[in-house]
Amino acid sequence: MRKLIAAALVLVLTGCAQIPTQIDVKSGPEIANEIEQEFAYYTPSGPVTGADQQQIVSGFLAAGTGPQGDYSVAREFLSKDFAQRWKPDAAVLIRSGAPQFREASSGLQFVNLNITARLDEHGRYQDSLTAEDVSLRFQLVREDGEWRIASAPDLTVVTAPVFSVVFQPYSVYFFDSQQRRLVADSRWFPSRASTGTRLINAMLAGPSRWMEDAVQTAIPAGTKLTIDAVRVQDGVAQVDFDSSALSADAIGRRLMLAQIRATLLQLSGVNEVALFVNSSPQDIVPASVIPSRNGAEGIAMIEGVVRLGAGVQQPLPGTAMFVQNNQPSHFATNAAADKVAFVTTTGVYLVGGTGISSRTQRISEDSDVAALAFDPDGLLWVFPRRSGAELQVFDDSTLVKSIILPALGERKAAEFSSDGARLGVLLQAEGEARLEIFSLTKDVRLMPDRLYPGVVTDTAIGTPISFTWQNQATVRVLELSLSGATTLSDYPLAGPRSQLATPPVKGRKIVSGSTEFATYMLGENQEIWALTGGSWRRVVASALDITNSR
Repeated sequence: MRKLIAAALVLVLTGCAQIPTQIDVKSGPEIANEIEQEFAYYTPSGPVTGADQQQIVSGFLAAGTGPQGDYSVAREFLSKDFAQRWKPDAAVLIRSGAPQFREASSGLQFVNLNITARLDEHGRYQDSLTAEDVSLRFQLVREDGEWRIASAPDLTVVTAPVFSVVFQPYSVYFFDSQQRRLVADSRWFPSRASTGTRLINAMLAGPSRWMEDAVQTAIPAGTKLTIDAVRVQDGVAQVDFDSSALSADAIGRRLMLAQIRATLLQLSGVNEVALFVNSSPQDIVPASVIPSRNGAEGIAMIEGVVRLGAGVQQPLPGTAMFVQNNQPSHFATNAAADKVAFVTTTGVYLVGGTGISSRTQRISEDSDVAALAFDPDGLLWVFPRRSGAELQVFDDSTLVKSIILPALGERKAAEFSSDGARLGVLLQAEGEARLEIFSLTKDVRLMPDRLYPGVVTDTAIGTPISFTWQNQATVRVLELSLSGATTLSDYPLAGPRSQLATPPVKGRKIVSGSTEFATYMLGENQEIWALTGGSWRRVVASALDITNSR
């Protein structure tokens, strides 16, 4: 799970009482038909006649599983006045265990919860480092002879299994520091008719705090929706901004539309986006952006460097003899696979070119290198193993930048996200390994400018020994469990972990494959296995190392 390097909001008050059962009666989702884009995953029940105060509060919390109709069932538990003012989208608490109820006085109920994670109003997911005790206050009144809630927190409460069914991951897109690529910022929302509106409002509110230094928005500051709704008609999402949007110049407006389209075209039933300003349609052609690849070609170092694919592959030019003569420990290739970098006992070497024009150059004498990685702009990054040592960045064979990694610990592995705006580094300090995600800015020459601290992925199963970016928002992690076996899990940068099929052999290293869901794993026995469609198959009997051409 992830922890933001920032303070979390804390709800106060505590209490204790008996454990109720009403809130835990639903064991699974009841699937209903789609009605006006409202997806009824659960169908909670409304209040029953004669229900006491605790039953009303318990039923109200249980109805948080039904977002359809703007939580219409949950609102049935509220007084007529408060039902109009309650804001269920302001926050979501994800609880573990059963809630505890306490009646402080007639008409006043407290509910104590054990919280493991939460969402804010813009869908940002935040884990609690440790389970957090939260107390919620409910004021009840008599209305037409029945108890109804007249005051309650603006939030809903769900369990982790319910969350995984009701809420879906979405990306809110921002631009990288040079406005060349779109960068995904993970959010979680229920699939509702209002999801498009929430995505646009989340975009207007800005990126997650840890990404603020590395990304930017094309939408002018202060811009708002003229009405709080994104309408979809005949597959076209209509976004109507106020006049603040007019402060963007012509290029800015094209970038703005590209950013909005990338965000809204995720939605089912949305095929195009129309931009309005104060109800006036805008004739804008969206800007072209460099696409980010989720999949990557797997590449192995055997007797040379070969592509992992169907049939027998010939070694890349110049690599067979180099591997045989130098026995490199690990390697990396650029996206075109026409440049290969190797780490040997005498330093870092770059093999480039094709056919008889291939050439080999030693670019660094440092042999104590933990990782090599080409970024999406083709620059080669060298990660010295030593804690505190500056990272070296090469353009071909020329050292163009030395950059500080703002974290202590011995480096074990490193890989860039496909957008190039995030860098994952596996570090080890004081006997503990951790995976940190940093954000990155570049200058106008596309040279790296600075790395910023971001988030730490708190692995749940064991010690992380390798990782790879499966898409812009998810890292796949190979962990060594206490039993000595290796496990594989997906860790969204913001969201709950999901475990994958157990590797058939003990793994050493993983890299993403040709699709968003495929993965190659190098075993300790030097076999290469491929994970596709939830099953493993062996693809190479013996290899020295693996990478991909991202």
